[in-house]
Amino acid sequence: MCNSVLAEGREYSSPTELSKLIGGTGNLVWRDRNPFSNWPEGEDWHAMDLCLCPINLSATLDRAGLKWRRGTDDPMEFLVTAEP
Repeated sequence: MCNSVLAEGREYSSPTELSKLIGGTGNLVWRDRNPFSNWPEGEDWHAMDLCLCPINLSATLDRAGLKWRRGTDDPMEFLVTAEP
């Protein structure tokens, strides 16, 4: 299972989806490298819109000013508890 963000009864599971919650793709904080695959040199792995694994979710949610906590049943879930 990949990372997900839950907010207002909705699940966000890709960078494009999450960007709608945080005010645009410019607010996404990407990891320095794709943590799960060796991406071919010269290709933009940021274009991969499959899951949130390449996103630093804690930094992204903090940047957006959202209050959040990790899920207790599933630590790969980030639960937004309040909006700014």
